[in-house]
Amino acid sequence: MVLVVRSAMISGTEGPVESDQIEADLARMVDESTRTSPTEVLELLDLMCELLRAKAARFYVADYSLRRLQQIDGRGPVGPPQAVAGTLIGRVFTSGQIQMVRTDPTVVLVPLAEGSSPIGILELDFEVWDGPAPQLLDAIVAVFVMAWIVKGRYTDTADRARRSEPLSAASEVQWDLLPPLACSTEQVALGGILEPAYEIGGDSFDYAFDASRLDFAIVDAIGRGMSAVLMSAAAINSLRNSRRARFSISAAYDNADRAIAAQFGDSYFVTGLIGTLDLQGGTLTWINAGHVLPMLVRNGTYAGPLLCTPSVPFGLGGPVREVAEQALQPGDRVLFYTDGITEARSTDGSFFGDDQLSDLLVRASLENLPVQETVRHLADSIISFSSVGLRDDATMLLMEYRPPKRPRADPEERW
Repeated sequence: MVLVVRSAMISGTEGPVESDQIEADLARMVDESTRTSPTEVLELLDLMCELLRAKAARFYVADYSLRRLQQIDGRGPVGPPQAVAGTLIGRVFTSGQIQMVRTDPTVVLVPLAEGSSPIGILELDFEVWDGPAPQLLDAIVAVFVMAWIVKGRYTDTADRARRSEPLSAASEVQWDLLPPLACSTEQVALGGILEPAYEIGGDSFDYAFDASRLDFAIVDAIGRGMSAVLMSAAAINSLRNSRRARFSISAAYDNADRAIAAQFGDSYFVTGLIGTLDLQGGTLTWINAGHVLPMLVRNGTYAGPLLCTPSVPFGLGGPVREVAEQALQPGDRVLFYTDGITEARSTDGSFFGDDQLSDLLVRASLENLPVQETVRHLADSIISFSSVGLRDDATMLLMEYRPPKRPRADPEERW
């Protein structure tokens, strides 16, 4: 697990601190985080204050919708959640950049992430922002995030902190099924989101990195609620089983098709897209199981849907009709989504539609909006458009291809 604290350089430090002291402070933080119990992780905030010479620390956790940040301490929520939109703390959360506010005391806001997936904000109060604090900050905070993520597997503290409204039982299952909502490497960036966050039904997505490839899937089970979630879970876990056994995507399609039919009968089905991206060459290979086609944005323009002859949905029985391929170029973005996105309706009955979705996708690309922020903005637009509430699940998985830079040829080299 790679844990990072995305930060910007902040000036105003008074010089280097002795490296021996820095190493000793970091070792103490690591030791305490290792020995602390799962229910006492937030007590590490006091140690962080001591090591960083901070007066106080406040920890905010992003909710499932990524629209609110809830402060928590060892006893639970503190005050009402804060909106991400239109707030300083929200801007730090979405930008991934440290922000320092020179007040009395000086407040430093630090974005927290598990890898590339944002999880919350840390607010620190300082009388003076100098000495060990700037030099220790990233390492100390990264240890805290690691403890929060790892120890959170043994308690409900983290999951409780993420809900700012009641979560349905079906949604509970679906969220536990998901990988992190975002991941970014030198070669590819991924960002996903599910709506309605607290009542999600049969939509899901999955991905996994291998040494030279990225495997992915997005599925949409018929119906709503727990029955749809169980179908979605069966499809995702069948695909994971095939992936981990290193089966081809055609074999993975067949296995998922049989799994859905065997468990739910021939009246139920799951649509989906499953595929793989060659991280070095940029070849995208996928199968369409009766699903809506993905959208491609290239060079700041909408290049249309990626075509693939649809095979029947999982559970209905049938052969793979096409394994499609598409060579991606540097900077290409591909949006995989479910039909709940384009079929969202406004109060006058009009659909959100492909044109509006592709237009917003292009605008985000032209504005160089990060991948995870793009899907969050798209989700906000869909929620605002459908003021009466979504009638179907709306899920997105956005992929941006970033091929490795090739070394320059030696100017003295001759063919």
